[in-house]
Amino acid sequence: MDIPVSAWASELFDGEEAARTVRDRIGQGLVDMQANAQASHLEADVSSTQVHGVARYRGGYERVSAALKSIPGAELVKPNGFQFELVRVGNALLYPFCFSKRDSNVRTAKIQNVWSVIRELFAFAPPSQQADIFGEYEFDPSSVELGPKLAALPKDTRLVLVPFACNASGLLKPYWGVAALANDSGSLDWIIDPEPLPLPTAPTLKLGIPQQKTEHPGFDEGEQPIVALAPRPSADRKLDVPPTTEAPPTEPLVNEDDEN
Repeated sequence: MDIPVSAWASELFDGEEAARTVRDRIGQGLVDMQANAQASHLEADVSSTQVHGVARYRGGYERVSAALKSIPGAELVKPNGFQFELVRVGNALLYPFCFSKRDSNVRTAKIQNVWSVIRELFAFAPPSQQADIFGEYEFDPSSVELGPKLAALPKDTRLVLVPFACNASGLLKPYWGVAALANDSGSLDWIIDPEPLPLPTAPTLKLGIPQQKTEHPGFDEGEQPIVALAPRPSADRKLDVPPTTEAPPTEPLVNEDDEN
């Protein structure tokens, strides 16, 4: 079933078709992320899900970036102090993150660690509409000092969040939407309600490793031996001494018939 593209997405990504392409590519990247993480977990053959968690964490950025970077006009952006590349496409800067390992309500999603790069990213988000108990807003996007990489982005760039719930058993609930950072505890104020992302039915097909030869090579397939060569002495050449092709036999110093 075709899911319509929302007006906000069409506006940010310069048209409905472009927004649909971005939406579908994000879904493909997340499915690839989960397939890789599950394969890593199974290959490790351990009871802990830590292997899945590491592969999922890195794949959340790397697989989504890989799925989006070939879109015309897409730009890879690596914020200062951040180890992964994000993607800016259209007027949107996309930030994927896992908000839960359970089937949870996305409106309760929080940013787990509000550190300097997170604060910089939310400088491209609208201000929060949620006031604290004193009637003041705790996070002001306009007060954030940007690093050189993010400061170089166009001023009309808008942060689009891609929150998803995921565990070793499956990719549960992926969404996208626009939210403000309400406070330094990571609470989100959704300005545009998070919308479910449609997902493809299968991960991207990967090329397998070529079959390796395990049998022993034939007689004529082995490496050629290296023959040590040495020039004849000049005196031998002048005296016409025949070249020696074989080493002379070694005369034994002791014969078995010799008396002790």
